[in-house]
Amino acid sequence: MDLEIYQTRGNLYFLLRGRVVLEECDRLKNSCLHLITRDSEQVTVDLSKVDFIDSAGLGVLVGFKMTASKNKARIVLLQPSRPVSDILYISKLDGIFDIVTGPDAEMLKATMAQPANRVVAKPDDPDESSAPPTDAREDRPPDNISIDSSVGTPAAGPATSEGEVSDLREKLEEHCRLAVEHMRQGAHEQSVEQYRQALELDPQYLPALNNLAIVYEKRPSWLPKAMEQWELVLSISQQRNDQKHVDRAQRHLASLRKMQA
Repeated sequence: MDLEIYQTRGNLYFLLRGRVVLEECDRLKNSCLHLITRDSEQVTVDLSKVDFIDSAGLGVLVGFKMTASKNKARIVLLQPSRPVSDILYISKLDGIFDIVTGPDAEMLKATMAQPANRVVAKPDDPDESSAPPTDAREDRPPDNISIDSSVGTPAAGPATSEGEVSDLREKLEEHCRLAVEHMRQGAHEQSVEQYRQALELDPQYLPALNNLAIVYEKRPSWLPKAMEQWELVLSISQQRNDQKHVDRAQRHLASLRKMQA
């Protein structure tokens, strides 16, 4: 992941490129969070050059929003790329962020992304006093798409090597990426199959369980499967004391039961 930071009075502009994944999240938070202060009026995150974002990356975006809200600043996601837009849609985060596209986005980028406004990031020297602590369960969205280190880490026994875990993570991410692409194209059966393949690798991989339930909701004939899937998500979330996932599953179940009544 490449990161460029631009700042003018009251305005921050974070330009991201590449893959925003778990391994990059500490650097991203350490470089950016401490800049969002009470002097900030607007925080813009340019996602137009992002090829992929996993649930940890989504968690960072949510963390940005929480910090901006705490400091009474507006946060904007600028021109999310197609893969990022799909993930925001599936995770239902597109409804909590202001998303700017088109001419307004181009004008904002032209105004902010100027050499004179460039800030040199210092990821190895974070200002811990102004960056709020991040809990993996509290700032990550429930219906995430890829690896969630708090609820979706691939199952690994004591003898599993780091390389094997990394390989499993890549396979899970690929199945979930393909599932999102199929869903975007309306190919729900293929999306279901990709999530099932992910769950064959890790039957309790909560991101796939969540999103499979969402796909099932797309067809009335699949509603019983959706309810069964959300019951499973609820059970696993309760075992993990993951209240956000519990709340999300309960909301979906209540809605589905109302439809059946």
